[in-house]
Amino acid sequence: MEENPKEEVLIARDNETGQVGAVVGQNPDGTPKMADVKSTPLSELIKFTKGQNPIEAFIANFMRQAKNPTTFGIFKMSAADYEALGQPMAEMLNDPETNREMLEKYRVKMKTPAAKIKPVDPDKVNWTEIEKQWGISREDLEKSGALQQMVYHHKSPELHKVNDPDGSGEKLDARLSFRTNPDGTYSLTPHFVRKEPLLDQPFRSYTFTAEDKVELSNTGNLGKAVDLKDPATGEVHKCLVSIDRLTNEIESIPVDKIFIKQKVANINLTMQQIGILKSGGLIKEQHVELPNGQKFTADLQYNASKRDIAFVNSAQYRQQNEQEAQRAQQSRQQGEQQSGQSLKDNWHDANGNPKRLTQWYHIPLDEQKQADYLAGKQVLVGEGKDRSGNDCTIYLQYDPKERKPQTTRVYPDRDKVVGIAEESKTQMAVNDDGKTNEATKNVNEPLQRGQTQPKDEAQQKKQHQPKPKTPKP
Repeated sequence: MEENPKEEVLIARDNETGQVGAVVGQNPDGTPKMADVKSTPLSELIKFTKGQNPIEAFIANFMRQAKNPTTFGIFKMSAADYEALGQPMAEMLNDPETNREMLEKYRVKMKTPAAKIKPVDPDKVNWTEIEKQWGISREDLEKSGALQQMVYHHKSPELHKVNDPDGSGEKLDARLSFRTNPDGTYSLTPHFVRKEPLLDQPFRSYTFTAEDKVELSNTGNLGKAVDLKDPATGEVHKCLVSIDRLTNEIESIPVDKIFIKQKVANINLTMQQIGILKSGGLIKEQHVELPNGQKFTADLQYNASKRDIAFVNSAQYRQQNEQEAQRAQQSRQQGEQQSGQSLKDNWHDANGNPKRLTQWYHIPLDEQKQADYLAGKQVLVGEGKDRSGNDCTIYLQYDPKERKPQTTRVYPDRDKVVGIAEESKTQMAVNDDGKTNEATKNVNEPLQRGQTQPKDEAQQKKQHQPKPKTPKP
């Protein structure tokens, strides 16, 4: 069979089913759309012209979209030879091993895409800043074995004690992971323990149904792919959703980012099973044998929190869930106990009055701000970051009902979306619109963001000084 250098066509073989056919297009899932070689005319086949590289584009697209390109064997031949030699090639493909030597010349070489994860370089982590902010060191993570998993973009397998981001001096339980910064360095992201998953509010624009909540409670997984909005870009992606059993945090992963190995424990997965797992479904009643020799029966399901296959609906799974729930409960109880102690030790003096705070979120408070806090006023702390690393303006105020300080965060980008922020309305009315604010009408200085009262002693004197009397005419 001599190849015609002008046009080529493709013949494919499904290595699982043994089906052989001429390629007439591409299915939505990326697999080749095949037709019977004997009855399909050349005019219906996809033809490729050498020199324009469309065949490479077709194969590249096929490899990107197909669940597993190694499922198919793809062979090319001259379009001019198709009518005479297409059927003989199809017959040889019915027994590819016997005819391997003859077919090898026409085989389109394909490599399985490797899902390589670039690990975090620990030397690019700002450990000095992490220890200062969170109170945990590189040595701590290495000794616990957490660092070995975290460098591969996983969360630490266990909870760790880290500083309260509110600057209270408390130690809170959290799982830890690395966050990539724009400059290529890495920061630490704590995933704090929540009392319960926030299922009653939308998650990335998706609202959980009653059925969803039951499914998440039973298996920890939503069990289906749903549309979620990326909070950074606004783009919508098909994602799987799971609950972190240790922290009660809701986790998600885009379906196109999921990589599933063909072998899980002792189980060799078919492409159909991998497809089911990627869509959030269950592979039921699998007999699992772990490397340590433990044997049990379980359903397989992909878990977005673990970034791996989970064994669900099994005795081992239930035992693991009970252990994780117990650890989380102990963590919450310890946190509540520490919180109760902190009300006495950190927030109040011996007489039960609020203590003077000299800093908040590691931002120093001047004498006036300290006095305003003790007076129960809202204090502008300054510019900082929230737990997710977002820029925000931080306010502080003592809450007499909760008997502890409360933090309020204002996000500049949100101000642009919703219009004038509530704390900026007085400022704009006085400075821009020429209106009068009764509490600052004698200050005669532009108001700062959030200001509704005299900001310091000098302004208080101006505000309260008596107006000079003017003689009557």
